Amino acid sequence: MPILARLRLFVLLIVGLLPGGTVASDPLSLACNGCHGPDGISEGRHVPTISGLNVLYFYATMQAFRKGLRQGTVMGRIAKGYTSGQLQRMALHFGTRPWVGRLEEVDPRRAQRGRALHAEHCEECHEQSGHFQDKDTPPLAGQARGYLLYQMQDYRVAASQMPQPPLMQERLERLSDTDLIALSEFYASSLTRDQDGAPAEPAAVDE
Repeated sequence: MPILARLRLFVLLIVGLLPGGTVASDPLSLACNGCHGPDGISEGRHVPTISGLNVLYFYATMQAFRKGLRQGTVMGRIAKGYTSGQLQRMALHFGTRPWVGRLEEVDPRRAQRGRALHAEHCEECHEQSGHFQDKDTPPLAGQARGYLLYQMQDYRVAASQMPQPPLMQERLERLSDTDLIALSEFYASSLTRDQDGAPAEPAAVDE
């Protein structure tokens, strides 16, 4: 049985056995907290939250770092230090927790612009104002905005070593840096919680 299929089966068994659908804390995950924040919830603008990512997405991403298929500052070297079994344990630890994310203070005008850009270019795949996730699609709402901005800029480059689905590549190539900044502000704002059309008021920052 392929390793992802085995991991999927294991997740279903674990989530069915533990109250609240979470896996007990794994000491192996503690090494991640130094960069990614307490229990993987980031406190920095440029470091992503990893707690609550889909289990299969988390595992596939770590394997991509481990095999040099995904670029990062230090994650490639870090991932190479773990076995596939250890990466599975990390995926279970972080991936069976609820996605929390963290709202930041944002420029409300940029966030409103980002909201319109999301509706036009991103909502088709990143549904629910960026809250949706599955094994192929990470959540965007509540993710560290600096991290999202740099990722979108990297993904937009056709020669990137992290190829994206054709539709995403096509959409990003239409967007300027100003557009991407607005999108990252939107995903960091309380506007993503507005699912019914009534504008929510994002926190403002000084100019």
